[in-house]
Amino acid sequence: MSEPAPTIPGRLTLELGESASAQAKNLGLRNLKGIGPKTEKKLNERGISDQLELLLYVPRKYRPTYRFQPGPMMVRESAEWIEAIGRVVGVIPPKLHGRAPFEVRLDVDGADFKLLWFHLPYRGFDRPFKPGKSVHFEGKVEYRQAVASLSHPTAKVVDSTTRGTPATELVPVYGGIEDIGESILSRAVAEACENLSPLLVEGLPGSLLQDHNLPTIEDALRTIHVLDPVDDLDAFRQQLQKARERLIFQEFFDLQTAMAHRYVAERRAAKATPCSERDLGREMVRNLPFQLTGDQREAIATIADELDSRIPMRRLLQGDVGSGKTVVALMAAAIAIANGVQVAMMAPTDILARQHLRRVAEFFDGLGITWTHLSGSQGAADRRETLQQLKSGAANLVVGTHALFQEGVEFNDLGLIIVDEEHKFGVEQRQALMQLGRDPHLLAMTATPIPRSLAHAVFGDRDLTLIREKPPGRKPIRTVLRDRSRASKIYDYVRDRVKSTGDQAYFVYPLVEASEAVANRRNVMDSAQELANGPLKGLRMGILHGRMDADAKDAVMTRFSRGELDILCATTVIEVGVDVPNATIMVIENAEIFGLSQLHQLRGRVGRGESESMCILVAGYGLTDDAAQRLRAMIETDDGFQLAETDLRIRGPGEFLGMKQAGLPEFRFGDILRDASWLQTARKDARRLILGDAAR
Repeated sequence: MSEPAPTIPGRLTLELGESASAQAKNLGLRNLKGIGPKTEKKLNERGISDQLELLLYVPRKYRPTYRFQPGPMMVRESAEWIEAIGRVVGVIPPKLHGRAPFEVRLDVDGADFKLLWFHLPYRGFDRPFKPGKSVHFEGKVEYRQAVASLSHPTAKVVDSTTRGTPATELVPVYGGIEDIGESILSRAVAEACENLSPLLVEGLPGSLLQDHNLPTIEDALRTIHVLDPVDDLDAFRQQLQKARERLIFQEFFDLQTAMAHRYVAERRAAKATPCSERDLGREMVRNLPFQLTGDQREAIATIADELDSRIPMRRLLQGDVGSGKTVVALMAAAIAIANGVQVAMMAPTDILARQHLRRVAEFFDGLGITWTHLSGSQGAADRRETLQQLKSGAANLVVGTHALFQEGVEFNDLGLIIVDEEHKFGVEQRQALMQLGRDPHLLAMTATPIPRSLAHAVFGDRDLTLIREKPPGRKPIRTVLRDRSRASKIYDYVRDRVKSTGDQAYFVYPLVEASEAVANRRNVMDSAQELANGPLKGLRMGILHGRMDADAKDAVMTRFSRGELDILCATTVIEVGVDVPNATIMVIENAEIFGLSQLHQLRGRVGRGESESMCILVAGYGLTDDAAQRLRAMIETDDGFQLAETDLRIRGPGEFLGMKQAGLPEFRFGDILRDASWLQTARKDARRLILGDAAR
């Protein structure tokens, strides 16, 4: 077996050099001025455990403030902020047990100002503010009864001769931590940064800093926390942008470096079985009832070359719905089997696994290949027989679900693993599957087009192959949006088309049964009965949902595939893999609640034959802006890759993949959509440095 792969990082971390450790013996937050037990606890709750973490708590904005220099007195204002020097003309203490604030009235070059503090102890607070004294103050200005007022401003008595023309400064505003004063937090961050930034380990090679014109980690943090004077605001903004890009790039570079190390580690042992014999694969292609597309041929050639190596293949095959990924995967399986090794093909659902079994039977017929099926729904006797076939080598190929990596599964010589919709499996599940063979080749494939930036973040240790070309003869799917008020016309259209052409139709619903917890959502059980007894009466109808057992699901899908059912009312269990060329109508109820990728997958169940197909999106009431944007995108394009980019922008990467266990790192600074160019650059640099070293 190959050595363990490196851990994949996410959030950026900082380290001190070995010589610096003695100078910073204690990095605890309590060593900073103003940080007591309560403040430390609040910081810990925000994930800030020490001073190094505090350095990475960056300001959310910067507020302009002003230094006063010799010259005539002036007032400087911004849209929200004011700083000035005024003379005390009156002090009004709060009434005992009252709600009135403590008030200091100032004259600033003839203008009246009020400084207000609420809920403060009166005793001694007014002592510095004597009539005639000069007070330097700043804060957010509001107008109360036509008088400029500042609530809880920063105020300090200064020498009466102080006058000034203000020079602009920027003050970092951190905010966002309850019960920690802004001044306490900013002083603590500044102190930690002043003490530790010169001692930090530089996390990037000097060549990359130079190539990309990026600052060192010390300079970046000093800029971000504004430790140095700012004389030119425009120049500072440019420095700040570079400082932020430096943190973003390092975060991505650390990730991609680990990915590259994993890429090398999984290949260093070089124990995979080389698969050089390709005659069986060529025979399979000759027997196909259709011609391969150019993209399919190119993908097969790439995969075949990688299989003919002792270095294990690690490839992600991406393709839009209906692009023909399965035939590419089975071609790879035929090559592997011809070279004496077994193949495991895993799918996330039993419906999809059985769909692959039908393809196996179709494409491998007459080639002398033996195959079997393994799922959690099998009976004990069938399971024992399957396990024996795998252990003895009698079965060349197995198609299954999660049951493939459960206890008791052993292979005679597993040489290739094919995983469909890999991102729907957990990281640990994927790793468990890899342990079933002796450094097997891995081909992952997904019918969910994943934007390149997201694919590089999640699957950066894989090589990518794209299939964009659709098989010849496929016609575009016409997509329309309708609301529930037009339901009767939708039903009339479906009934007339099914009766006149013999085509079949899907009706997809978000729920199995009605739920009081979710209002205005259509469900399969009630809707199917309503259609069967009403507008679609007389048509042959089937029901399919996730609560049915595997045999019942398979029976319904078999009847629908054979044309024994006109209408299939289902939940989203049909979103991936179901292939019925005669099905030309897809009606999606409550389309507004589904994500773009899921809608596109559902639409992809039709348009798989030569007849014109229709997808009808039925929306409920009260569409959100995001939902309306998704539905418009569905109407405007059927390009899955373009829709994936749109979906990623709308929902974000975590929601796009559908589950946290998909392995998406949590970034502190980088955004894989906003900063996609930096992610690509980091991947290129990391692979050049790490793979270049490995090659030597």
